Formats: sequence, structure tokens, C-alpha cells
Amino acid sequence: MPLDTSSFPAYLRSLNINVPVTTRGGQMIPGPPAPFFELALRLGLGALILDTPQNRSILARINVPPETLAYVSPRLRSRRQWRAEWAALAGPHLAAADQAAAKDDREDAVREIKAALALLGVAYSGDGYYIHMPMRERHNALPTFQRLYAMLNAITGERVERLSFAHSRGTTVGLLHFPTRPPEGLKPSGGSLNRYPALLEIHPLASDKDSFDHAISPFREAGYVTFCIDLPAHGDAFDGPRLKPDDELVGAAALEMLVAHPEIDPDRLCVMGGSLGAFYALRTAAISPRLKACLAFASPFDVGKGLPESVPGIQEHFAHVIGAPTIKESFILARPFHLRDVVSNIKCPVALVHGTQDHICDFTASYQIARRVNSPLSVFPLVGADHEVSSPSTPALAGPGVRWLRGVL
Repeated sequence: MPLDTSSFPAYLRSLNINVPVTTRGGQMIPGPPAPFFELALRLGLGALILDTPQNRSILARINVPPETLAYVSPRLRSRRQWRAEWAALAGPHLAAADQAAAKDDREDAVREIKAALALLGVAYSGDGYYIHMPMRERHNALPTFQRLYAMLNAITGERVERLSFAHSRGTTVGLLHFPTRPPEGLKPSGGSLNRYPALLEIHPLASDKDSFDHAISPFREAGYVTFCIDLPAHGDAFDGPRLKPDDELVGAAALEMLVAHPEIDPDRLCVMGGSLGAFYALRTAAISPRLKACLAFASPFDVGKGLPESVPGIQEHFAHVIGAPTIKESFILARPFHLRDVVSNIKCPVALVHGTQDHICDFTASYQIARRVNSPLSVFPLVGADHEVSSPSTPALAGPGVRWLRGVL
């Protein structure tokens, strides 16, 4: 059935969605107000709220064994224990990775590092309402994650170049990461016909280029070079200039650098992002003529409109990156962050991948974007998925995007 954007109900029918979808921001975990949740933890009742089929499904989609909820949730007696409990689960995997690496057992070492990274990712995140980590705490953990990423790349022998590029607002650092093998039918060197197709990658809010570089490994496995960059006020730019609504200028400058790279095919470029990164991927596609495709995972449509209803974690993170002195002031400063008059300018094919249960960027965001896109458009709803779609680290999440890219890039 052709995509029908004449109304939201028609849009859902054309996507063959016959289950409830999110239509406004809210909580990932249904439950009582935060003080009562804290009391439930003290009484040892955390499993009743946390160990649910929906939460187990989320863990499964990010490669964390769902049964770990049955172990962690009864042990929590305070929200402050969240990070320690999940980090403790990562410890044995780190030790096993070191042992496997010492024996040159690369397969086991890679598996154990990935397991540790997945658990640490949960430790330093949360649902944004009951549990969330301040931006500064997440940033302080970055060296630990970077060490594990470097260890993983060294074991697998993957080639990663750390590159910087200039733009009108300063200098940004990115990671140019080559696949272990080229796409089918291509060779990694030689004339222009043998250059790699490349994806400019933009991470979600409160993330960074290093974390997203690891998350989007399914796209390198498909044969694409990835170039992950830090948004302003993130990663290496954490203490630099604050994020602006039109920072797609950074993405456009990154594309110019890719065009000049001798191993990148300038005619096969895509911009891709997750959540806030998808927002800027769409904005980049609207201003750069270089792109042949734009892939947006769990993009918001109007950040300013949605921020007052969002969970505290998102509000705090966004206030930090835009430099708002208070949460209340961030609601005012966030108003220009929208796609309303932008996506209609995109000329390249666009794909939207969105979870039907997304509590951060509710499913209506995909509709608001879809009804304004004038270029060829594909929409891939992930039924039952929440905002984990913004970090497509597994085949279940990345699959629709990978398959779409093979047809357009």
C-alpha cells in the first residue's frame, strides 16, 4: 500500500500498523511517581516495576540478556545503585576478555568486550525518568569506553582514522572507520570506481562519536565506511561552544572532507543519525547537495514543543548542551529546534526508522516528517520498539536501514 500522509490514522493504516503507538512523550517504564518508586526499591519491590516483558524486549534488542533484569532489579534498594549493579555485571566479561586476548582467542575476546560494553551502556544510561545520569557523569566515563573501543578495534584489526575538520564555528573531530572488507563487487583501492560508499554518522543527545561508532557496526559489516562526528557540546567538544539549531553546518563541512578523501566515493554519500543526530542528519540533507541518501533513526520533529513533556533526563541533557541556565529557560531556547520548514528542501531519498512505542520521540514525529518530505521516502516502523531504535547496534534495529541503503546507495 502506498504511503498515505493525508492524516495520522491514514498514515498508520498505510504502514499496516494496527497496534497502539505513542502520540506524546512519557515514561518508558509505567509506574508511580519517582518518590514512590524509590520507596518500592527500599522495600525490595523493584522487580515488580522493572522486570517486565517490555523492558526485557528492550534489553534483547540491545544485546543484553533479558534475564539480567531478574537478577538486578531485586538487588536495587535505591536508584543510586543502578550504575554500580550493572557495572559489576560487566566486570567478569572484562576479565574474560583479557584472558581470551592473552591466549590470542580473538573470537572470545570480541564477544566478551561487546558483552561488557552493552552492560556498561545500560549502567550509564537509564529510562530518563526514574534513572538517568547527568551529562558530566556520562562524559567522565568516556575514557573507559574509549579504551574498550580501542581494544576491540585492535583485536579485530579494523582501521580507524581520527580526523579533524574546520567549519564556520570552529573545529570538529571525527572517526573515519573502514569495514574489514569492501562491499561486494568493490575493491578498497584504485580508481574512483573502486572507492568506498560512506555514511556520515551523527550521534544521539548525550552520546558521542566514539559510542555511536561502536553502535553502528552493522553498517560497516555491510561494507560501508562510517564517519562519526561529535555534535557541539558533546564528546571532544563537551566544554566547547553550545549546540545551535542550525549546527547542520558542521555536518555539511564533514561531507566536504569526505568528498576530498581519496578512498571515498563522492557520488555515494549518505548522512545517518539517531534521535537528535537524526534531527541533524535531516537538516544536513536539506542543505548539502552532496548526499545521495538520508537515514534517520527515531528522529524528533519539534524539540521545542516536545521538551516540556519529556522525561527529566532529556530535559537536563538538552539544557546542558544548549547552555540554558535552568530547565525552564531551556524550554524557551529550544523553540527554534524543529524541522517544520526544513525537510521539504531535501532532494535525496529519505528513510525513517521509528519505534511505535518510542517515549522520547513519539511516533507522530515520523508522521510530521513524512508529510513534509518531497523526495522519495520510505518509512520502517519497528513495532513494539522504544527509543533504543536511536542506537541501531543490532541486526533487529539496523536491518531495515541496511537493506534500504543497499537499494539506494
